[in-house]
Amino acid sequence: MHNRPAGLIRNPVLPGSHPDPSILRVGPDFYLATSTFEWYPGVRLHHSTDLVHWRPLGGTLTGTRLLDLTGCPDSGGVWAPGLSHADGLFHLVYSNVSTYTGGFTDCPNHLITAPSIEGPWSEPVLLHARGTTCSPRTAAPATTTRSPSPAPAP
Repeated sequence: MHNRPAGLIRNPVLPGSHPDPSILRVGPDFYLATSTFEWYPGVRLHHSTDLVHWRPLGGTLTGTRLLDLTGCPDSGGVWAPGLSHADGLFHLVYSNVSTYTGGFTDCPNHLITAPSIEGPWSEPVLLHARGTTCSPRTAAPATTTRSPSPAPAP
């Protein structure tokens, strides 16, 4: 038996089935979001202040308003959520793998926001980005048009 110092961070930080973790630090707090595939509630969240002791916060996508799993295939659903924080809002980007037709990488991504990690979460916004590892930093709402980048200065 190994004696480990108190507060030693272990890998993985959450034992058991917590796939595709996305971790975020906001001030002294750490938040971790994980995939839930075809299970409700979608995207499990956990909180820690030391990366050693974690408190489950429950699921984020708590109903069909946020996640419709109708007809979801086995091992489909929510893959690789991305969690970020900016301008006082938490941002959660998630993919909903609702079919394997055309390849599982061609699935819609959605964005929801909340003033607190515990919600309330906004209505989902469909994003231009497709695939299963969309980043909250690079995704754009489907109704947004991006202007070309300015030319570099000579």
